[in-house]
Order: sequence, then C-alpha cells, then structure tokens
Amino acid sequence: MNSKPSVEMCICAFHLGKWETDESVQDAYHRALGVTHAQFRRMRSDNDALQAKHADAMHRMYEAAGINLKTATEGEKALLWKRLMDEARKGGMRFPA
Repeated sequence: MNSKPSVEMCICAFHLGKWETDESVQDAYHRALGVTHAQFRRMRSDNDALQAKHADAMHRMYEAAGINLKTATEGEKALLWKRLMDEARKGGMRFPA
C-alpha cells in the first residue's frame, strides 16, 4: 500500500468504515472492505481479489447514498461524489494532494 491513501480510499474509509479522527485511514478502509490488516496484506498479492473488494465497497457506498450505479448518470455520480467528499471534510478527513 502506498504511504498515502487515495481519495477513493479516504471516502470509503469515512463513509463505510466509519472513520474516526483518532484512527488511521487504512484501519477504517480495512473495516470498510470487511478484512483485517493481515488479510489485506495477503490480498495485495492477489490484485483481482483486492479490486473486487474495493469495487464492492464503492458500490455499497453509492447504494447507501441512494444511487444505483447501473442507472445513474455521470452527472448524478459526480454530484454524489462531491457531496461525499464535502461530508468527509466536515468530519475532519484530509485528502491527499
């Protein structure tokens, strides 16, 4: 894992992993994926499995926000993404540059 989490990881950690300001983004991201730190380390060698877990988590996050990824327009997805980022910022999340 890179030393800096991606914006997607941060959003997922905040909204699905219920990130708290006193924990790492990685810990909340693992929780959002439903894996332990050890399982995540093992999954890094199986990129397909890791990508599937990430895609599932992103899908659940959009679904929880009321967006069906199969029928939503790109504009709807972009507006939701902005809202999710704004909510995370208000909650104290800092995003990588």
